[in-house]
Amino acid sequence: MSWRDPTTRRDISYLLLTIVPPGYTITYNALAQLLGTSPRAVGAYMRANRDLIVVPCHRVVAKRRLGGFSKGINFKKKLLKIEGALDGKARPRNVIDSPSEFWQVAEKHGRGIEVDLDDP
Repeated sequence: MSWRDPTTRRDISYLLLTIVPPGYTITYNALAQLLGTSPRAVGAYMRANRDLIVVPCHRVVAKRRLGGFSKGINFKKKLLKIEGALDGKARPRNVIDSPSEFWQVAEKHGRGIEVDLDDP
């Protein structure tokens, strides 16, 4: 994958996930809306992630629960707890649930991306 020129939805999903700051989670549905695909496709992209340190797929959650994780749900909980993204009952907090929320959080944390639309 080229970070400078992502060519697939999977590559773009990984790039977008690097924008989600620690302490936040994003729903499969919100990420799917950003990509113009389905939440199931997003789940498949997350399962295919081989760079767990670089691409924080543990930050992708279901609407009302944590969802799955290739290294096991307990490991996902541990990572999210370290980042402060779980409440006292191990439920996700600071959940990004729409594309507009995603861009608001990105801007708030200085994590936006520049797109050169003039580059052929």
